[in-house]
Amino acid sequence: MEATTAASRAAVDAVPLRANREFRLLWVGQALSDFGTSMTALVLPLALLSSGYSTSATSTIGTAVLVTAMVLRMPAGYLTDHYSHRRLMLVADLARLVTVATVAVWTYLDRLPIALAVVTVVVAQVGVELFRPSQNATVRRVVPAAQLGTAISLNQARAYAAGIIAPAVAGVLIAASLWLPFAIDAVTYAVSALCVLALYRPLRRAEAARSARPDGGAGRTAGRDGTREAEAGGEAKEEEPSGGAKKAEAGGGAKAAPPERFLHRLTAGLRHVVRDPFLRTLAGLAAGDNFAFQALAYALLLGIGREHNGAAAVGLAMSAAAVTGLTGSLIAPFLQHRLRMQTVMAAGPALAGVMLALAWYTGSGIAFAAGYSALCLLTPVNGAVFGTILATTVPENIYGRTTTALGFITEILQPLGPLTAGLLLAYLSLSGTAAVFAVAFTVLAVVALLMPSPPAVPDTEKATA
Repeated sequence: MEATTAASRAAVDAVPLRANREFRLLWVGQALSDFGTSMTALVLPLALLSSGYSTSATSTIGTAVLVTAMVLRMPAGYLTDHYSHRRLMLVADLARLVTVATVAVWTYLDRLPIALAVVTVVVAQVGVELFRPSQNATVRRVVPAAQLGTAISLNQARAYAAGIIAPAVAGVLIAASLWLPFAIDAVTYAVSALCVLALYRPLRRAEAARSARPDGGAGRTAGRDGTREAEAGGEAKEEEPSGGAKKAEAGGGAKAAPPERFLHRLTAGLRHVVRDPFLRTLAGLAAGDNFAFQALAYALLLGIGREHNGAAAVGLAMSAAAVTGLTGSLIAPFLQHRLRMQTVMAAGPALAGVMLALAWYTGSGIAFAAGYSALCLLTPVNGAVFGTILATTVPENIYGRTTTALGFITEILQPLGPLTAGLLLAYLSLSGTAAVFAVAFTVLAVVALLMPSPPAVPDTEKATA
């Protein structure tokens, strides 16, 4: 029996990603959804401006997105760990389909009200926060551990590709009619929902076959922290809170301990990050990287954009950054198996620091933009490395809460990025701002080199991931 199991596992590991039906369905559905979402993000502000709203009023949709993301990030991880991934992804897709379709119809019939636009971006962000951790957990289940890095890189590549293609397509569609991009976005959500439905049928059959095995597959297998895996799709469910399933036998009677409080369960991922030295250091460093990255992006937008022909230069720089990001996603599997994790983490800030120092010395806007592109090139490599580490080392029953807690911590400083960029440019020239960023990214690169090594992957996780 053990020989048969090992042979079966080897056969699964030998299947390339392009032949992995479940991963392919998930990737195609989300590639189309990313494309539609990128179009809507560009067209929605234009629709409000064409309806006569001011730029300040239009900017409220950006604030709504940011607030929604920060409020829902950790609750979404809790839901991922306790409810069906399939249902969460379907709810996310269908809710976004309805709201975007409503916008399409309304735009076709009349001017778009700002209240509907705000509701749309809020629902869209709720969908993102629900879908993303459930998708990550699903990828962990349908892709062998040895291929997780490649799978994560391909998922990042589709987002960058959408960022390159969607603006051009949106421009063509807007020229035809303003409602068309919204209608196409609604169709992409429908396709994504169908892919999610198709994805889980073979997984259910696999679970049924496992439960029928004579070697103890009784439909559920014990998890690592008192949890068990549900049959539908194999999602991890918390059967009883830790400490709540034990019974005292004093006096011959069984007395259940009080159930664990909701807040304690909600913050399980956050507490796991704080207790783990590697994750704790990673969260702090990534928070610094994300803050500096966001500030640099706005410094590029505001600093170069205010110059003569600056809008065209900024557009070219952003397009170049999207191309380098796509390139980074494609080379990530190659680099992550050949470089130390600390080297990968330090490479992006170090290269950006060099280019920004050159921008300070020469006053070149091109060098400034090149520093931003350098970060875009290596950010997907970091994402692939860390995604693989998390997928192979974090206990499955708190995986959703841990990844969303990390996302919350690492993005908590991002709202300060635009303000920091504005203050720097208010008191310094573009070259002086480049010098500040050069120092900041150099410090981040040094800190990355001093990071502790990631935890070793448990043998059982390697075999069953």
